[in-house]
Amino acid sequence: MNKLLQWAEPKLAVLALLVFSGVLGIASYSNPTFHAARGFGATAAGYTPSPVDPLVKLLRYGIYASTLFLIIARLKTVVRPLMRDPFLWILVGLAVFSFVWSDFPGISKKEAVLTFMTTLFGVYLASRYSLKEQLQIVAWAAGITAVFSLLYTLAFPWAGIEQGIHAGAWRGPVTQKNTFARLMVMCAVPLALVLNSSRTKYRYVVWAVFGITVALIVLSTSKTALVVFLTLMMVLPIYRALRWSSSFAVPILMSVVLVGASAGTWLMTNWVSFLGSLGKDATLTGRTEIWDAIIEKIQERPWLGYGYDAFWQPGGGQDYVWYVFRITFTQSHNGYLDLAVQLGILGLLLFALSFITAYIRGVSWGRMIKTPEGLWPLTYLTFIFMYNQTESTTIETNSLFWILYVSITLSLRHIQLANTNEELEIPHQERLAELV
Repeated sequence: MNKLLQWAEPKLAVLALLVFSGVLGIASYSNPTFHAARGFGATAAGYTPSPVDPLVKLLRYGIYASTLFLIIARLKTVVRPLMRDPFLWILVGLAVFSFVWSDFPGISKKEAVLTFMTTLFGVYLASRYSLKEQLQIVAWAAGITAVFSLLYTLAFPWAGIEQGIHAGAWRGPVTQKNTFARLMVMCAVPLALVLNSSRTKYRYVVWAVFGITVALIVLSTSKTALVVFLTLMMVLPIYRALRWSSSFAVPILMSVVLVGASAGTWLMTNWVSFLGSLGKDATLTGRTEIWDAIIEKIQERPWLGYGYDAFWQPGGGQDYVWYVFRITFTQSHNGYLDLAVQLGILGLLLFALSFITAYIRGVSWGRMIKTPEGLWPLTYLTFIFMYNQTESTTIETNSLFWILYVSITLSLRHIQLANTNEELEIPHQERLAELV
């Protein structure tokens, strides 16, 4: 029985990540003309449930039940990871109890409980697998997601390719091209890291799948996704420089900072023309105007916000945004503002403390671990930081991005100087050799 469980667990983890990625729900199949269930100029009111929605929901509940069982069965191994990020748990607790001051207490309570269960799956990954094993699992899920999205779109182009205002843009099995592009950028990161491993099996297959993710990013026509992807690929060598001796790393990193500062200065000076060259206006397609409206509402309830997942409900704070723009929105397209409007400045501060702590530990991890998983935390945290500038990618229900953030954050710990990489790895009796 134990051998069967050891064999099945990694496969089930891959399946769970596929479920939380959203691609198995094939939401676009039933919504060929539905643009952005969570975006500009559209509401979720016109969303038609997918024919596989009941099955996907059943799978999610099955994953939650299995997660609880496995955590309870291995409670001793879970305690230490739980203690690594108190800020994360206070943030989750704030979301759970936000129904007390929420405008929609029933919705806040339900969504927060589901988010807590989503968080527990991240805890399971952190307590059960080392970062090396997590990277392998995520890479498998990412590869399957990319290939499935390609085949789905080719089989059902009327569903997988946008119509109307974004005609021709690929959105795959999800409802909107930007959501799809963000997912593909995330999929590209673990595949790129796995390609750096000298022990990678079937290297040409991995290269082919990585190429598919890049092609899908381009076909989505999301310029934000393309910029984030290219930036992540460029910072990988910079993060590798952290492994050099400090005498070499410091001047190089300082040079990078200077070049970055120069580029930033040029960008700010030529902001309008630069955005114009990307086909956008100087307000990021109206984002900054929405941000101004959201900031006004945050100032009304600055410390605790409007309650978890409550602000954007019809009849809630979003009515003010509708009054200003005469368009219904379901997010501000900025993860930090969305967090502040839901859980206040306190929630935003807790996330910032959690993120900074994880990033500092990620730097130490990247310096000490010479294999690809050493760069996985830093690269993913950079992805989260960048995407939250224009999309909401923080604490969310049933979110793959939140699961990976939790698993990485709780896997990182304060690293003492060690003589070998092996001393820094989290030991497990069960390996993933049969999975790879």
